[in-house]
Amino acid sequence: MSALVTDLLDRSARLYPHRRAVRIMGGPSLTYTELRHRIERVAGALTRSGVRRGDRVAVMAPAGLAFFDAYLGAAWLGAAAVPFSTRLAPAEIARQLVDASPRAAIVGQEYGQKMAQAAPSGLRLLEHGSPEYRRLLSVSDSTPIAAQAVDTALIIYTSGTTGDPKGVCLSHAALTFNAYVSAVSQGLIHSDVYLSATPLYHASAGLRVTTMLVDGQTHAVLPSFDPEGAMSAISDCGVTTTIMVSTQLQRILDSPGFDPARFRSMRLLLYGAASTRSNLVQRMMSVLPCDLYHGYGLTEATAVCSALGPQDHHRIAGAESAGLSCGRPIVGVDIDIRTPEGRVTKPAEVGELLVRTPKLMSGYWKQPEATAQAICNGWLHTGDLGYRDQEGYIYLAGRIKELIISGGVNIHPPQIEDALSHHPKVAEVAVIGLPDRDWGEAVTAVVVPRLGAAPTLEDIGQWVGDRLASHMKPKRLILTDRLPRGATGKVQKHRLVTMHGESENDR
Repeated sequence: MSALVTDLLDRSARLYPHRRAVRIMGGPSLTYTELRHRIERVAGALTRSGVRRGDRVAVMAPAGLAFFDAYLGAAWLGAAAVPFSTRLAPAEIARQLVDASPRAAIVGQEYGQKMAQAAPSGLRLLEHGSPEYRRLLSVSDSTPIAAQAVDTALIIYTSGTTGDPKGVCLSHAALTFNAYVSAVSQGLIHSDVYLSATPLYHASAGLRVTTMLVDGQTHAVLPSFDPEGAMSAISDCGVTTTIMVSTQLQRILDSPGFDPARFRSMRLLLYGAASTRSNLVQRMMSVLPCDLYHGYGLTEATAVCSALGPQDHHRIAGAESAGLSCGRPIVGVDIDIRTPEGRVTKPAEVGELLVRTPKLMSGYWKQPEATAQAICNGWLHTGDLGYRDQEGYIYLAGRIKELIISGGVNIHPPQIEDALSHHPKVAEVAVIGLPDRDWGEAVTAVVVPRLGAAPTLEDIGQWVGDRLASHMKPKRLILTDRLPRGATGKVQKHRLVTMHGESENDR
């Protein structure tokens, strides 16, 4: 099995030279031969810019060829690509640049000035698509592959299991192992056409740059998401598989242009980068002509660790109030669920998910203490709570830091959220714990109501009480027009606590 990212590229270029490797919607398209030659020229340009094995190459751009250049060009040299979110504020860009200390940066033309203002002196900025960039890539020199399997190929900044954003270091060995086990778990075949519809700076999409090289698959990229653009890309490109988050899927299904026939080329839809309610899953199963695959994973374990496959969806995904299982560990991954004392839990007993796999991160960039706290005896402590049923299917119960302790009882928000997602007056919901003098924390439902129908606290209390234990009924209700979300659609609960916690604490 190949252990270098460049091995995957070389193999596909050798076996499928004329197969389309990359198609940017509204932009260029490259065969595997063209992609392989381009990446060698990118590696040469980076070398002439001073990049050597062990260095970092930042990338900040819209989803497109810039990420293929940075991810694969840096990997060729044994350097690490460091994607920057396009949502970062100037101060955040500056902090991340100081932490990562890249030798060079590939930037989209619309972000060049933003990066230049934050960049320290000595950083070589390569403006993607500019005449100068095209000139650099026109030089046809032979650049030897310098990478080794242990080299870090990608550093993705994430909040990690605790604390402020940290750089997660993923090696060539971890990336290639993930590519192979993903291909096995998802049944990827040579003729697959994958659509990137989420930002390539995020792990769930960015790791696909490597995965779709396994057997000469085609990687189509949507530079920015909108429902009509996504559906057009699927039908125009003959897309067979994609990853989307719940907010994207909801927008597609609610779109005036939605037609199941536009998905006839699809065989597998992956979802799970953000919490997905069972009512949305039921709706997808009823109207989409493709199979569904629900994955649980995290950046520190190079994405997917467990999955609920197509057959499992038809068996267990429809339970209204039981929540949605994230399946069982995929091949190459072990998952334990343990109590705070380290005991393996019994079925239905909640504990922390621990992951062991060859695709674990090498560590957090320049943070050995945080790495030692996250990985103990080869097991990654995820910070996620969950439980297993009698058949070994895993159910998530939230984050340790989001656990609500009300009146001395542990309450897990996902169960309440899934129950309330079926309420006829609830469009979106997040459940948080807010300080309370009597209860310690009060279960609080933050609800986006359906148009023209706002629920009352009595409404949602009765709804939850009919489906779950009485202590799980919300004690407070906050109505809002939107929930704060990150790039992958995940609700940012810490912002909700900050927004509403101070005023509630004064009660």
